[in-house]
Amino acid sequence: MIRAEYAFDLPVPPKEAFAILSDPAMDVEWQSSCVHAKLLDGEPRPGSRYEIVFQMIGKRLEFLVEVDEFEPGVRSKFHTLDGPFGYVGTYEYTERPDGTTRVQWTFDVDPGDYFGIMPKPLLRKVLVTQVKKDSGRLAARLAEEARLSA
Repeated sequence: MIRAEYAFDLPVPPKEAFAILSDPAMDVEWQSSCVHAKLLDGEPRPGSRYEIVFQMIGKRLEFLVEVDEFEPGVRSKFHTLDGPFGYVGTYEYTERPDGTTRVQWTFDVDPGDYFGIMPKPLLRKVLVTQVKKDSGRLAARLAEEARLSA
């Protein structure tokens, strides 16, 4: 099992950050490795499922995922039902004194031998680096949208 973790800030209140990060249909808009996401059971909520496809490390990764927790502005959690390997992801949202949001991302993945001889620390680094880049781009986009609407 590999645990990848990263904390980042978004220049919006927690409920707005949650609306973006915890809606699988939005993943293609902010995650550069996500090429497809489709909700299967209406709006996201505990028990709802979605299919998601990533293009990473030269591989197309297709998963069926279920939402476990969905507490707006506070926490969301999901796990795979089917795919090339299993994972559990969590986002926790904390309001900062200035009204913006600190997001704690945690990703537990059991890749088995899917990536061959790739060392687990390298896979962890790839995952964290990707989230760091994607969350940075999202934060910049949200800041620019706020500036333009002011």
